[in-house]
Amino acid sequence: MKKIIALFLSIALLLGVSASLADTTIEYWSSWSETENQALVLQEAAKAYEATHPGIKINFTFNGRDNRNLVVSAIEAGTQIDVMDANIDNIQKLWANNIKDLSEYMTKTYDTTNGKAYVDSVMPSMTSLAASLFDGKTMCIPYIPQAYMIFCNQNIFDEVGITEYPATWDEFLTACEKIKNAGYTPITSDTAYITSWMGYYLSRLMGNDKVAQLVRDKSMWSDPQVLEAAKAIENLAKLGYFDANIASNVYPVAQQDMVIGENIAMYINGTWLPNEVAATTPDNFKWGAFAFPAVPNGVEGTEAGCYSTYAIAVNKDASVEIADAAVDFIVYLTTSEYDQKFADVASAIPMGNDATWPEDLAAAKDALSNYTIRYPSQTSLTTNSDSKQIIADACLKLMSGQITAEEFVELASNF
Repeated sequence: MKKIIALFLSIALLLGVSASLADTTIEYWSSWSETENQALVLQEAAKAYEATHPGIKINFTFNGRDNRNLVVSAIEAGTQIDVMDANIDNIQKLWANNIKDLSEYMTKTYDTTNGKAYVDSVMPSMTSLAASLFDGKTMCIPYIPQAYMIFCNQNIFDEVGITEYPATWDEFLTACEKIKNAGYTPITSDTAYITSWMGYYLSRLMGNDKVAQLVRDKSMWSDPQVLEAAKAIENLAKLGYFDANIASNVYPVAQQDMVIGENIAMYINGTWLPNEVAATTPDNFKWGAFAFPAVPNGVEGTEAGCYSTYAIAVNKDASVEIADAAVDFIVYLTTSEYDQKFADVASAIPMGNDATWPEDLAAAKDALSNYTIRYPSQTSLTTNSDSKQIIADACLKLMSGQITAEEFVELASNF
């Protein structure tokens, strides 16, 4: 028996596999659903990794978006979970006490980093984001970055002669008028994203920190800047720039209408949008994307936006052997051909510095690359659960022309 074990370890070493990683099983709980393209790429990558790393087995449990709420209770109940992924903000809020510090791995070189440290091989804005959320430590490793911005039907922009994306509010209004005059609907939204237009305008005008205070302190709604922002959105409604059906658009109606009808020009959504509607998008549909424009008298401009990333964490109780294998797989996932496959198959943003972005997100790359100030998801307007729905209902009524800007301020502050 000893000779057999020695022979196995010798073969493992010849194949480049550390003896400590032999017979290592990694239990990976994921936030993707099993049939999503991201999950399919994960499984394909794991099989390829296992083929070149004998003795390592990666088992997946695909829980969908509920994963963020299932992991901690499962670990506390004694379930073996070695690796788990979720949106990085959810990892910070829900898993911070359950994950391992991975900082030491970031400066190491790996088979797929071409002699570079891992941290120098992937998108710096994302590794910086990860460190910023955990006091400088890397407690999880980003993959599949995401960002909010204005997505557009590029064919409509080209047809009406919009040759440059609007960077200021005046340029944006001019673009809307051209689109409307050509017989198209400039803007749509729905129940999932209805606060975005007001949220972005307020954040540009007042600054993110002030908006974060606004949603928790109803007395701040008397600030003249709040009414100024409301009047700007009211004006869009008066000019007929919003979808006539906006009041009844329940997610995902708006995004489907945008690609199926090809009559809607713009929609604030995330970089996952092209993938979500891929099945119903015509072959000749062309996506464009740009940052929400700067507004008059604003304190922040197109350098600010909502951006985030999914990330992968390792259970703090995982053994050294499992942690080493898990991180090696994460590095493989984000710097090998499978990083590019996420882009090609799932229209996801790749992590590798040398990867090619999907064609549908080519324009989004410019906007995301220029972001240096981070807003939370859908801006701070949605960060207080006690006021979020009240504000959303008021936004819907304002954008559909049911109330005035003054009435919006009164209604939205009634929390």
